[in-house]
Order: sequence, then C-alpha cells, then structure tokens
Amino acid sequence: MKFHIVVFGAAAMACSSAPACPTDAPTCVSIGSGTSSADIQKQFATLKDGATVVFGAGTFMMTDTITIAASNVTVLGAGSALTIFDFSGEKGGDGEGFFAQSVENIRLEGFTVRDTLGNGVKVLGSTGVILRDITTTWTADDNTTHGGYGLYPVQSKNVLVENCEAIGASDSGIYLGQSDHAVLRNNKAHDNVAGIEVENTYFADVYGNDAHDNSAGVLVFALPGLQQEGGHDVHVHDNKIHDNNTSNFAAPGSTVGIVPRGTGFLVMANANVEFDHNDVENNNTGNTAILSYYVTELTIQDQAYYPLPATVFIHDNTFVGGGTTPDLTKQIGLLLASAQAQFPNGAVPSLLWDGVVDATIAATKPVNPMQVCYMNNGSVTFVDLHIDQLDQTNPNLPAILTQDMTDYVCTLPTLPAVTFPGLTP
Repeated sequence: MKFHIVVFGAAAMACSSAPACPTDAPTCVSIGSGTSSADIQKQFATLKDGATVVFGAGTFMMTDTITIAASNVTVLGAGSALTIFDFSGEKGGDGEGFFAQSVENIRLEGFTVRDTLGNGVKVLGSTGVILRDITTTWTADDNTTHGGYGLYPVQSKNVLVENCEAIGASDSGIYLGQSDHAVLRNNKAHDNVAGIEVENTYFADVYGNDAHDNSAGVLVFALPGLQQEGGHDVHVHDNKIHDNNTSNFAAPGSTVGIVPRGTGFLVMANANVEFDHNDVENNNTGNTAILSYYVTELTIQDQAYYPLPATVFIHDNTFVGGGTTPDLTKQIGLLLASAQAQFPNGAVPSLLWDGVVDATIAATKPVNPMQVCYMNNGSVTFVDLHIDQLDQTNPNLPAILTQDMTDYVCTLPTLPAVTFPGLTP
C-alpha cells in the first residue's frame, strides 16, 4: 500500500511516491502511484466529512467505482495529464468512474478518467459541486461501446464545471441535467455524440467552451417524464461550436440518438434561452435550430410537460458555412434535404425555427407569439419550417416553409449572470 494519512497537520509518513497534502487541509489522505484499486476503495469507504484526498502522478488501475459518500470532500490529482484512473478492468456494477450522491461541497480536480463501462464522473442530488481540470475519455475503436456520459452532474445545485475535457461519450461529453444554478465554462468537448447538453435545468451559463467534432455541439433540451419539469434561463455565449459532423453513435432509442450529425446549437422546448457572441462554423446539417418536442414524433405521456420553446434570443453571433449536407440517416436531416433547392446556395439556413406555436397565445398575439428573436447575426439566412402544416404522408416542406425573417427581428432582455455561493469569476 502506498498511501498515508495526515490528520490536523501532522507530519507526513515517509513514502517516496506519496504526494504532498495541501497545508490548509486538516484531514488528508495521500495516495501514491502503485496503490491498488482495493486499497483506494478502502480509503474512500471510510472517508469522513471534510477530508481531502490527494493522488500523485501515475496510472491507477481500477476495478470498481470510486464512491464518495461524505460531504465537504476534495479529491485532487496532479493534473489531468499526469494522474490517470484507468477503468478498463472494471468488473461490472453501474460502471461509473467516480460517483457521489447526496453530498455537499464536493470538489474533484486534476485527473483523467479513462475507459469506464458507464459514465466517467457522476454527481447526483448534491449541492456545491466543482469539477475542474478533469478529462474523461474512452479509447476503444468501436465508439458504440463507450460509456454514455463523461462529466455528469445531475439533480444538483450550484454546479461549476471548468477547464475540463470530454472525449468520446456515446451520449453527452458534458451533461448538466435537472439542475439549478450552474456554470459550464472553458471546457473542451469533442468526438462525443453531444458535446455539451443542458437538460431540464434552471439558470445555467455556458461560455468559453470549444465544442467540435461531435455529432452535435451544444444542446439545450427540456424533455418529458423527468424529475424536474422543463428548463429555463440558459445563457450560451462566447463559445466555439464548429465542425460537429461526426456520425451519431448513440444507443438506439435514446433521445440524443435522434439528433442528426452536423448540428451546431439546438434548443428544444426550453424557455428564456439566450445564444450570443458565439463562433459557429461548418456544422453540415445546420448551425442553429429552435425546435419543439413534436419533431421527435415521440408520444408525450407527461401531462405537465410543455413541448414548445419560448422566449429564445439569438444575437451577435458569427456564422461561417454549415447546412451543406444534412444527415440523411435521420428524419430531420431527410426533411431538410427535401427543401435544399429552396435555400440560398442550397444550404440549410443558419437560423432555423420549426414554426410550431401555441394556439392559445397566438389567438391574442398572432405575430411572433413564441417570442423567437434574431438580431445582428450578419448576413446569414433564416427559415421557418411551419412543421405544424407538414403533410406526414407526403412531406410538403418546400411548399410550406417561409424565409422572411421580418417578424423575428427583435430583441429580448439579456439574461443576468448566474451566481451562487463560492463561484468566483
């Protein structure tokens, strides 16, 4: 065994490979390279509130999930390029890498999680979550065997994910689900199905990220049947979203599996979404889309669910290319391809809305009832698909779509920055 414990600043036990504990950590477990999976499990099984665990540089071969059940816990590696947890020998169970549930004030930082059977790092039902300088990745050539999620905070509050990298997830590289007050910033997400997904979440800022070579760059979804209804107040700004043209390798039947490759930014059924000052380039099905849940053609059994997007403001973005080759393996891509001859230069417009409206609102506000607004996006084109008028038996998209953006050139209030205790600029 190559770990030692420092309690209340006591001197470290001699161990050449054991990393130094922070001087401000009153209770610290220091784990050096070569420590077995079983010994690491023992340390985490007895971890107390307020503990710090420090891992040295090296590759730690894990056979089971590292579970954190205590609060106010910090886990530090030597850096994502230096401390690597390899789960290729994982025996089964849920197949997570790191897992924490119902804890407060957890900080995980400075390591790589590789080749988990399931998700890389999952934090469930917790308050005060920091994931920093973590890489999640899979190395198998068959990407359909990769785990679903890389970084996976869900049903949590006050979440910060920053300076991380997510690679190769078969669902979402960075997934923020059913959470409240969160910031995702300065991350890289590539070679996943969805690079970054914000789902059924309230108050989230997504900025400074680079999402590329995924099937879809950034998704903002609200889906039915989940513990937290709907999603709102999501601000996506100052990101790079480009070249997201990787074939969709999601598990059959998953919602993200419906999304066509070549999707840049997609809003589905959310309210109060702002998308601005992003660089969006060369997403071959389309650079942005605002869609209702109806495009999935799935039955809605959740009576409380509202399937329409509303109050979406897309402004001051830079668009280059995109829309040239819709994904013909997906229904949405096939539909868009059927109308390519109607679009300028044969490219799907970078500003796309499916045109489905709430009839009750439209009865008193017939012009732009869902408050979809575009402003200052350069010379890119727009399309309203009018999906609610589509003939399902003999699709007639070229006859029903419109490309006049006049009613949608408008502004909405900018969303305030998300703040929560402990968040620093």
